Amino acid sequence: MLYGIPFEGRVNLRKGADAGPRDLRVASDSIETYSPMLQRDLEDLAMADLGDCVLPDGAPPREQLDAAREEISQWWRPGLFPFMLGGDHTATVPVMEVLAPHFPDLVVLQLDAHPDLREEFLGERYNYASAMARVMDTVPPERVYQVGIRTGAREEYQRRRPHFFPGFAGAPLDAVRRILPEIAGRPLYVTIDVDVLDPSEAPGTGSPEPCGIRATELVSIVHLLGRASVIGGDLVEVAHAWDASGRTGITASWVIREALLSWWGK
Repeated sequence: MLYGIPFEGRVNLRKGADAGPRDLRVASDSIETYSPMLQRDLEDLAMADLGDCVLPDGAPPREQLDAAREEISQWWRPGLFPFMLGGDHTATVPVMEVLAPHFPDLVVLQLDAHPDLREEFLGERYNYASAMARVMDTVPPERVYQVGIRTGAREEYQRRRPHFFPGFAGAPLDAVRRILPEIAGRPLYVTIDVDVLDPSEAPGTGSPEPCGIRATELVSIVHLLGRASVIGGDLVEVAHAWDASGRTGITASWVIREALLSWWGK
């Protein structure tokens, strides 16, 4: 199941992530449904796009996220594999609030440039700089794996994070290879912030960070996770307001295609 959460909370710099679901759908028209690498086709999947969650305009962030949570809970049931199009990274929070109670051993893998572990930012607890801190309110920190991180505030690096694999300490692909035996037999949710990619490949995002990974490495990670039991995922933070070329969404659509076909195309 594809669906969007066009949420953007309190942002201090480059806005536009709320248009991410639309940007991704438009960009997907530029790629093929067939993956030559996997020899699988999206047209062969039993897949539906449910559209975007309806968020109350002008409401506080928590109220908007509550609306998304309630809408997801109305259609999701065990056996459906949801993939969310964001939205800023806070959109992952209501998804976890719906799914986690059904998977007591749920593991979360975050592929991102940022830890997103500030307790609050700009006076708000529900915002993109605190997204994973709020996820950890639902999923214990010892079941959250953070890979590719290459920036962040001092307070985020001082926070307890048992499974932290920063990009500057080694290749993210190698990190995923190392942790795969730990997570392969457990239900896994994968959340991908497009800024895990280098800005040269994905400039259309709110908080681009230098020294990111290439799209080829991210696709390899996605393929590797096909060996795990992925029960859901998302890709967030696409904002074509900062990418006139549209290549961020096209690249992200490639990654999403490979994810859907790797994880659920069998």
